[in-house]
Amino acid sequence: MVASHTRIGSATQRLWYFDALRAIAILAVVTIHAAITEWHQAPVESWRWDVLNWINSLPRFCVPVFLMISGALFLDPSREVTWRALWRKYLPRVAAAFAAWSLFFALVNVYGPGGSGSFPELVTRFFTGHFHLWFLLALMGLYLLVPILRPIVRDRRVAWYFVGLALPFAYVFPMLERVPAIGDVLGSMLGAAKLELVLGYSSYFVLGYLLSRVRLQPWQLWALAGAGAAGLAATAVGTAAVSRRAGEWDELFYGFLTPNVLAVSVAVFCLVKAAGDRGDPAREPSRIVGFLSNYSFGIYLVHPFFQWVYRQFGLTTEFAHPLISVPALTLLVLIPSAVTAVLISRIPRVGRFLG
Repeated sequence: MVASHTRIGSATQRLWYFDALRAIAILAVVTIHAAITEWHQAPVESWRWDVLNWINSLPRFCVPVFLMISGALFLDPSREVTWRALWRKYLPRVAAAFAAWSLFFALVNVYGPGGSGSFPELVTRFFTGHFHLWFLLALMGLYLLVPILRPIVRDRRVAWYFVGLALPFAYVFPMLERVPAIGDVLGSMLGAAKLELVLGYSSYFVLGYLLSRVRLQPWQLWALAGAGAAGLAATAVGTAAVSRRAGEWDELFYGFLTPNVLAVSVAVFCLVKAAGDRGDPAREPSRIVGFLSNYSFGIYLVHPFFQWVYRQFGLTTEFAHPLISVPALTLLVLIPSAVTAVLISRIPRVGRFLG
């Protein structure tokens, strides 16, 4: 997750489709977190669970899209990304945000209503981080890989080979480990191979750069849209199937490193980019899009607090049909989160590290 004006080395770039993607992705993040609590609690045989399952399936592209935007920017060969900048600017900012917000949420959970008041638990929660702060740790890991990934993308064939290698090893084979009979054997083989270079989120980083450099034909965009629709259906139908078989919710198909979520993420990235390519890519976004893009990082960091506040008063998505309650709760969380992000950004000296 990067600011709308991303300064890398001496270059500054702002593209309309990056702003639009950030705005869409942060809305998707808040929507997931608004809907996921009741989805975890509702009986998997209920109609509400089915509706929530489809709602939760649609926005799974959010994290991959954020990673692809960062990859498109940090791996651009025309931009100078120095070791000094990585270690003295980008990494410290993310690390500081993790430390500050991890402490904040640890204090809220331990000493807030219903908390244990246990100092050892506070320490544990601080180091493990709140549930949403895992993304910052993943981002720091990718920043550390930037000096390695940049030489890879200098040769497009090597970069596509990297992504192609990741497809089976990072997206397909791990899911097949859940298949009876072959899963144990495949897991043993993968564990022995330890092909870890292409595992994790580095493939999204590289893919974001590659997709930012291509201009697709209409038929290719239609094909990607079809693949994205199929990926969405696979996410919802697959989740329903494995959950009902287990008798409880199962997030196997919700994983960001799954073929179905990959298909949706690529479709969203390419379709929004194509919309930007039709006009001036550097044109100014609308006020709402620009605002959400500028403060997406701060909104991401603070929004679980307002969800927690609402839960203290019993406000969840159960007050109405999910098609009404989820969008309503999303807005109720998004608006104060955005206001808070703006206020935090204006704190002298430390504001830019906190949001």
